[in-house]
Amino acid sequence: MNVPNGLISPDFLWLNWLLFVFLIGFGLYRSPWRALLHAPQRLNLIAASVVFLAMLWLFSSSALPGLSLHFLGLTVVTLMVGWPLALVVGGVTLLLLSLAGQMAFSGIGLDMLGMVVPPVIVTALINAGAQRLLPTNYFIYLFVNSFLSAILGAMAAALASASLMLVLGIYTWDVLASSYFPLLPIQWVPEAMINTMMILGLTLLRPDWVITFDDRRYFKN
Repeated sequence: MNVPNGLISPDFLWLNWLLFVFLIGFGLYRSPWRALLHAPQRLNLIAASVVFLAMLWLFSSSALPGLSLHFLGLTVVTLMVGWPLALVVGGVTLLLLSLAGQMAFSGIGLDMLGMVVPPVIVTALINAGAQRLLPTNYFIYLFVNSFLSAILGAMAAALASASLMLVLGIYTWDVLASSYFPLLPIQWVPEAMINTMMILGLTLLRPDWVITFDDRRYFKN
């Protein structure tokens, strides 16, 4: 998403910002700050994640005003830092891009809800389920926790974004079906490949950077 100025009602702006502050605040509240204080080097990883997402989101194409197509990269961030901090990283990235004039402040809450929250939650749920129910296998981690999470997360983000546009009366179903939905599949597999290749490199070279990955457990099996 990238909701431009003027696309939503001025009466909704206060609710939009309230939504953004709530989601950021919830992520901050659930973040493991005590653990971060004992491993301050992870703060550098969080900052690097913001830069990574900002660079990734800058390269986008617009399907419709407010609905852009670009890679999300939030699966790898969620697997690296955990879902609470992934929400914070996504929100900070949106804020920085808005300050830089690359995105509009007026829709930052909708962007957060439609673009950041779905892939983060989908990845967190799939990772938790896979860790609990599936065998401890490195290739399962790559395919399920990363590849599948990235595809389903991108699908969830697209569905959430389209639903927000429908609920707000910005677009009709016919417009979305003809000008937005047909373009989505070309993004999903590359999205999954980018996230999985990054997780592959990180787990092999710097497994301590991936909070959801225990190299002693996975490489032992």
